[in-house]
Amino acid sequence: MLKIFTSYTPGAGKTYLMVSKAIEENRKGRKVVIGFLNSGHRDIGKTLSDNGINHFDKKGMNYDRIISLNPDVVVLDEMGMKIRRGGFVYDRVKKLMDAGIDVYTSANLKRFSGVSERFKAVTGITAKTTIPDEFLKIAQEIYFIDRDPEKMAKDFEEGKLFNDKYKDSRIMKKNFEMNTLVQYRQVALECLRGYKNVIIIKRD
Repeated sequence: MLKIFTSYTPGAGKTYLMVSKAIEENRKGRKVVIGFLNSGHRDIGKTLSDNGINHFDKKGMNYDRIISLNPDVVVLDEMGMKIRRGGFVYDRVKKLMDAGIDVYTSANLKRFSGVSERFKAVTGITAKTTIPDEFLKIAQEIYFIDRDPEKMAKDFEEGKLFNDKYKDSRIMKKNFEMNTLVQYRQVALECLRGYKNVIIIKRD
């Protein structure tokens, strides 16, 4: 089973929802292993430990180690990210699924190849790498975290979403302009209409 957690913008809370769903599975008695979690989500590590998920691997992506733990569910954050030894996180997603393991993974919607050009048309900003659309097609559940653009823009301006490096980035500033966020959200919702099993989660 594949569950994808996505949104129209970074900072909407897709990783937090993904981890919450993984914790729910752990409470049901299923073994959850963290294959990779973006280091920017430092506070999530303690939440996982407090809920009995102790295989928090900051280096991540070690397939043999993950398999040796005999997991029921593996969490892989940022599925479009490159892996140091070659390939991408989504390659690990596919490999684990082929081994019969459930995978929870996250990515911004604009990283998927079939919709990236529509996002690019809004700002001219190109996704450096894209994820094959096949993952959206085979996912049993696609969670779309939908947060109001006004709240996203306000949190970005107040520095609640990212550190100064990202907050001061020209690209990030462009991505968080109100007009950009509104259009990104519209494009995302239109694109998702073509997929089954989309679950829209409204977040305050």
